[in-house]
Amino acid sequence: MINIAKYLVVALALGLALCGCAKKDEPAKLESAATAQKGSTDSSAATAPLPTAPVASGFDIDKVPVAKPSLGKFPYVGLIEGYQQKASDENKDVAFDRYEFFDGAKVISVEGRLKTIVAEGTGASAFQVFKTYESLITGLGGVRVFEGRTKPMIDLKLKFSEMRHRHPVYDTDQMGVYMLRTPQTEIWLEAYAPEYQKDIYFLTVVEKKGLEVKATLLPAEQMKRELDDKGHVALYINFDFDKADIKPESQPIVDQIVKLLKDNPGLNLAVEGHTDNIGTPSYNKQLSDARAKSVVLALTAQGIEARRLKAVGYGQDKPIADNSNDDGRAKNRRVELVKL
Repeated sequence: MINIAKYLVVALALGLALCGCAKKDEPAKLESAATAQKGSTDSSAATAPLPTAPVASGFDIDKVPVAKPSLGKFPYVGLIEGYQQKASDENKDVAFDRYEFFDGAKVISVEGRLKTIVAEGTGASAFQVFKTYESLITGLGGVRVFEGRTKPMIDLKLKFSEMRHRHPVYDTDQMGVYMLRTPQTEIWLEAYAPEYQKDIYFLTVVEKKGLEVKATLLPAEQMKRELDDKGHVALYINFDFDKADIKPESQPIVDQIVKLLKDNPGLNLAVEGHTDNIGTPSYNKQLSDARAKSVVLALTAQGIEARRLKAVGYGQDKPIADNSNDDGRAKNRRVELVKL
């Protein structure tokens, strides 16, 4: 009996010890599982791709509703009360020009009638200026294209090819861009508040339209006379903006050059490309060279032998007018035929 009692005591003690070990080990198992799960989570976070913001495509003209507002005379809007037009050579009012607008993601070039007014006065914040013109344009059925500082444009490394009153562009400059689409045209408006000039804002309105060609076509016979008298003749061939593609309206000029060469089989020509001084010299040289080659290609496509032609681009190196104004720059953007 005594021995059996001893065995029971030993067995009971051993059982309690085993139960105590199991309970003592349980928290360690839970902690280990938690650690394993945490490690698994951290690993998946490190390998999973980070979410990316959608790339902004900017303003889409096709999504703008067509409005039929009752409009007055161009430029259709006036200055804020208390402001007047400042006497400045930056004021513009031209029948046809090109202006660039920033839409938050890209630069949009618009051609047409242009008016820029330097508005001088006091009392209106840039925010008030923008909201005033936004209210006017949206009240006519238009939309806001962009509003804010120019920093997004700088961050995107975008530049206006013609800086105008926006030179230099500081990241603290502010601008509001608005647009009205009608059945006949598009009306674009930019209010620009530069950091470097206080108490002024620039108001630019562009009514989109095509170029009304007022120059007469230079016939082949007159080209020949000028080549014989001067050795060269300047032609104004229109190309797509910042490209070497000849616009359809300039095809008649190309046709007259073809006639000139076919009527005079012994005549060989250098086709020279020239630009204004907007942009870098190296880029202008490249662009003018590409445009000269484009003209040569258009001539050979109509049967003129390539051996009779030579293409060369001089960029901005040979101006024939003052590059400090629009008229002068327009004259410098030319193609010259030079007798070889």
